[in-house]
Amino acid sequence: MTGSDSPPPAIAPADATGPGSSSTLQQDLLRKMEMEAAMVAAPQDKRLRAAYFDMLIGFAGVRTGLSQAMLPELGHPLYFRCGSTDVINLAQIFRDGAYAFPMRATPARILDLGAYAGYAAVYLACRFPAAEIACAGPCPGSFRLLTLNTTPYRNIRAMNLAAWHSNTRLGVAARYFGDWGTQLQDQMPDADRTLPACTVGEILRRLGWDQVDFVKCDIEGSERAVFADSSQRWLHTLDVLAIETHDTIAAGCSEAVANCFDPAFYEHARHGEADLYQRRIPFRALPNPPPRTVFLINSEPGLFPIALQDVAQKSWGFFTFDGDSCQLHPNGAGERPARVIFPRTLDGHTRFVATLHHAGNPAAAVRFTVIVEREDGGEILRAEHALAARESHAFTVGLPALTGRHRIILQTEMAPGAPHNFNAWARWIAPRVA
Repeated sequence: MTGSDSPPPAIAPADATGPGSSSTLQQDLLRKMEMEAAMVAAPQDKRLRAAYFDMLIGFAGVRTGLSQAMLPELGHPLYFRCGSTDVINLAQIFRDGAYAFPMRATPARILDLGAYAGYAAVYLACRFPAAEIACAGPCPGSFRLLTLNTTPYRNIRAMNLAAWHSNTRLGVAARYFGDWGTQLQDQMPDADRTLPACTVGEILRRLGWDQVDFVKCDIEGSERAVFADSSQRWLHTLDVLAIETHDTIAAGCSEAVANCFDPAFYEHARHGEADLYQRRIPFRALPNPPPRTVFLINSEPGLFPIALQDVAQKSWGFFTFDGDSCQLHPNGAGERPARVIFPRTLDGHTRFVATLHHAGNPAAAVRFTVIVEREDGGEILRAEHALAARESHAFTVGLPALTGRHRIILQTEMAPGAPHNFNAWARWIAPRVA
């Protein structure tokens, strides 16, 4: 039969077991979840971790779209784009230990040049939780993923720009390994130069840093421009550089970098694909860093336990806001105080810090109390402060260098003589131990 009366051509049914089938996707997702659960149970099993990354590479190789990896040491997923080089970079860092080399001191400030999807920044944030970390990446697509992966970490800042020898704009000259291997250049028409770039000195100025302790650099040949001038001030205060040089992309990269580090002051070694330049005697990095500030109310990766005691079962009884603060509404006069309890592991912390705020108006005065207990319930410290309506107070209490498990209790109640608790909006702003 021909013409308009002909039936439409038959459509072959999809292969129900092929790589694009829904059944295969479901099987792969189930296997992925099972392996992630197994890694939580055995986080030190290197063979299991290697098998997991092999599975991720295969999973990503037959699909496009956004997916995620769950690693036992992280409290938040790491996102990757299937069909891209993302998973290879993820494996390099979290399977192969690209930045797991020993360091002479703990860095206080870390700059990640060529941060790509943020995997190295997340690794370094976990390895050095007290450090400030800034990461720079110029390409819009990768920067969106970088932002997604690093936003949960309080100590990471992301900048959408490239490092260069001047403040300018760059264009994409070539791609060697997808988004991971993007080479930038300034010698091209203005219309093609769409990516912002600046010097490392300018990056530090924008961050408000007077110096940086550790620089990780993987910028696909741009290192020849960044390290062209060995007299740059930031180089003279640097403790550690971990850099991948790309002489096959831009001849002279390795030489330019090496010329910046006097062997009398820096030791040169290799770790995987990176060259390491470590100052023989650290300039400023902290050999004994202070304990990391513990925010009691936390929006960072992971789950942090709390317990509510005698809190009104209303929407305004207890709620968190701004990621690190809470309202704890006091009960009526003569009733038991409202409490929120934070079990936490401390590591030599010596201060409790918060801003107290009574947001109600009109309202009676509220008494704020912080109590620190040992895990067995023995009280170590109690301090209090009363606030009238619309008042705030910067509240700092000294602690006796506490270590191990403790309970930190925030408590609110109406001040003596208060007739009622109407509008008594009692707020703890960024309560933390440091």
